[in-house]
Order: sequence, then C-alpha cells, then structure tokens
Amino acid sequence: MKILMLHGSRQSGELFRAKIQGLEKVTRQALGLSPPQQVDFIYPTGPFPLKLTSNDSDLRGRHGSWTWFNTESIDGIYPGLDTSLECISSILKSSGPFDGIIGFSQGAALAIMIASLLEENRKESFDRLQVTGGIPHPNAFSARYHPPLKFVVCISGYAASHSTYRAFYNPPIETSVLQFLGSMDTIVDENTSLKLIQCCGGPENETTPAVLRHPGGHTVPGGKRELVPIALFY
Repeated sequence: MKILMLHGSRQSGELFRAKIQGLEKVTRQALGLSPPQQVDFIYPTGPFPLKLTSNDSDLRGRHGSWTWFNTESIDGIYPGLDTSLECISSILKSSGPFDGIIGFSQGAALAIMIASLLEENRKESFDRLQVTGGIPHPNAFSARYHPPLKFVVCISGYAASHSTYRAFYNPPIETSVLQFLGSMDTIVDENTSLKLIQCCGGPENETTPAVLRHPGGHTVPGGKRELVPIALFY
C-alpha cells in the first residue's frame, strides 16, 4: 500500500510527518502487516514558501513554512493551484500508483481535488462548466496515467467554495472519503467541513462519505483512539 500525505498551510512534509507519525505505527498494527509487507507514506512539501513569524515553533523553523495555494484563504480564488497540481501529478507519475491520500486542512482540500481529477469522465465536467466561468481542465491531468484513488482521508478539510472550481465537485466525487472533524476547530468550522461531504457520494453510487469527530481543534489527532478508525478506513 502506498499513501500520499498532504500537509496543511504553514507546514511542510517533514513537519506533517512529525505530527502524524503515530498513524504509521497504528496503520501497520491495524492491518496486521509485518516485513516484507509494508505501507509507504510519501510526504511532499508544497511549492510556496511563507515567511516565518516569531510565533512559529522550532520545528517549523527547521523545516520551513509552506503552502499548496499561494494564499491562506479558505474562500475565494486559489492562486498557484495549477503549480500544485503539476507538482502532485509529477509525484503520481514518478512514485505511484497510490492507493489513497491523507490530507490536513489545505492539504485535504487539495486531496479531494486530486481524487476528483483521477476519476473517469471528469474532464467532461470541466469542459461543460468552463462555458459558464469554470476553470479549464488542468493540463497536468490531461492524460490518464494513474488509476482512481481507493480512498481519501480529510482531516479538517473543506471544498473550494468559489464557483470557478465547481467542476471538481459536480458531479459528486465517487472516491471513498473519510472526513475527520475537530469539535473545537475554530479555523475550519464544522459547517464548512460538512460542505465538503456534500460534494462526495451521490444517489447513483454506493459511496457514502464517513464523518468522524475528535475532541480537539484545528490539529491532526494523535491518540490511538482517533488514529485507529483512520487506519481501518483503508
């Protein structure tokens, strides 16, 4: 099994791995894997650097502060999206195929977009909606070189709300999705996260998005109680 891990804004691949390293151990335990069987977790870093602040941790200071969209806004236009899609496309080609993606916050938003682009007939949706102001189908995904993902785990994820991105979610995404919400999250509130779930599954397929909650805020849960359901979702 191979899983792509997408960090949130003001993180890096290394920082995300440090925050979620317990998931690697729990996954192997939950799946009963032992050498030579294994799960490979790939942690890329977003292409856009952000300036460090005095409030940043030492760990962030060592690894830098990065973002997938050249903005930290949840709503509106995402400048640099094409660059990140090209980055992920390159990873899919060089290191794939991947079974699924686990993303946090901004990384979760990007993960859902990737899942959408890897589904069949998605280009037709982009072509149809481009006529009414939607973005064109991303060039990085113009050729089918990777199968659809088996799953996506979104931790504090959200959908792009601007109408220019609606082709990612219309028709609804069929890939199996688990949305993990923090009950005390003040960055991405529950209503915003649940809008992402509304973009997944649909009456014409058997995919039902799953929603789990943890008692924390806008953070990656670290306890075994929270991580085991993620591992079992695969």
